[in-house]
Amino acid sequence: MIKFDKTAAYIEDIHNNTEFKPHFHQTYSFALITNGSCIVEFKNKTLNYEKNDFRIINPNEIHVVKSGIWEYKSIVLEKDFVNQITFEIASAKDLNFQNKITSNEINTLFCKMYNKNEEAVYFFFEKLISYTQEIELPDIKLKRSIQLIDENFTQKLDLQTLAESENLSKYHFLRLFKNQLGLTPHQYIIVKRLNYALELMKKENNLSIVAVSAGFSDQSHFIKEFKKVFGFTPKH
Repeated sequence: MIKFDKTAAYIEDIHNNTEFKPHFHQTYSFALITNGSCIVEFKNKTLNYEKNDFRIINPNEIHVVKSGIWEYKSIVLEKDFVNQITFEIASAKDLNFQNKITSNEINTLFCKMYNKNEEAVYFFFEKLISYTQEIELPDIKLKRSIQLIDENFTQKLDLQTLAESENLSKYHFLRLFKNQLGLTPHQYIIVKRLNYALELMKKENNLSIVAVSAGFSDQSHFIKEFKKVFGFTPKH
């Protein structure tokens, strides 16, 4: 189940041996594992999450969710909203939080925040700021091709055009792109489209319109890619 409001997406779901493909979010994803266990692979580490563990995915942090039987509640928050709160609390922005936290206090505050308790939002982040971390994010050197994708990801972009924008052969461009971002150009484009589709879904209920607007060939293609990355269909 996924619900939207102005600043957040609220998700509650069960996964039974569902594997998520490598992807990233442009948002902060906070989740409490309410039952079962799962494994998440990051660039330089692998973490096992079990019941009552708290999981955080920072913006632009590439990760892979491996199979497991697990239930969770999640809140996905826009980066600007989190920055506004953390700046108000500690004059800090663009924080990278630890990916795994075991804390009854964090869990309790998160559940209150999940139930739309506004005060809990501030107390949650006040506590969470003590769990910041330094993580290695992709070092973007292929600026022209990244900008080309970021500005045109809903349009058809072929590998040759992207490689030529960097004055590289297709082979060398692919190698550099994958090494620097952890995703192939195609995977990166798909994730950009899916993140954009999530934004569109806050205002548009017609999935066919969302699919085409986000750059997918049709609704079926959109649903297929959405489930591969997020583990559930947008019909939830």
